[in-house]
Amino acid sequence: MLLPEHKFLVKEVFDTAKTNNEKHTFKRIILVKPGYTNEFSEKVGKDDIYDCRAWNQTIEQLPSLAKGDKVKALLNLNGHEVIDTNGHKYWTIQLTIRKLEKLK
Repeated sequence: MLLPEHKFLVKEVFDTAKTNNEKHTFKRIILVKPGYTNEFSEKVGKDDIYDCRAWNQTIEQLPSLAKGDKVKALLNLNGHEVIDTNGHKYWTIQLTIRKLEKLK
């Protein structure tokens, strides 16, 4: 499911890595949506933190990023069901970066 574009702050950028089967590459980027501030500039809401991944060719399209950069990102929300080796069922959710633009 494609989510609307939002503005974030970059909290952390990890090195590009390969999946366990080495078929794909990904880059992990932690994005933060700062909490709400009131009319006195006092923070009253909590920050929302998102652990996102950029995959394969999308990594090449990313601008160079550093902690504190302001960005506008288009994210895709993916979820699926997993059954572990003990037969227990659980669900995972992943945020994939489709487009990311650095703001000034």
